[in-house]
Amino acid sequence: MFTKIFNKKTIYFIITGFIAIMVGIVGGIVDIVQTQGVIEASKTLGYPLYFFTLLGIFKILGGVALLLPQNFEKVKLVAYSGFAFDFIFASFSHFSVNDGLVKIIIPLFFLVLLAFSYNLKNKF
Repeated sequence: MFTKIFNKKTIYFIITGFIAIMVGIVGGIVDIVQTQGVIEASKTLGYPLYFFTLLGIFKILGGVALLLPQNFEKVKLVAYSGFAFDFIFASFSHFSVNDGLVKIIIPLFFLVLLAFSYNLKNKF
């Protein structure tokens, strides 16, 4: 029964939906609105606030792209690449300013989820 509920297609949609909606769309809106957390991250990491505006726009576009049907393969590939770069650079940025281990590992955790999503996208 467990395998019927959590087959490859279901796992793909859960992981991809989470990344697209929470990281892409919600995260992008948070970056554009520039909440207090974004302002603090900007100061800590040494990035100008306008960087987060552009990052937010691309996160939203990437989130929407991940939700597109399979016949938009090249657009989805760009979105997967963009999120991979975002997660790698976020982790390295936090590492470079000696942020806590959690802030370094969380983007890498999302990178692993993204890899699972990418691997599962054509398996059903």
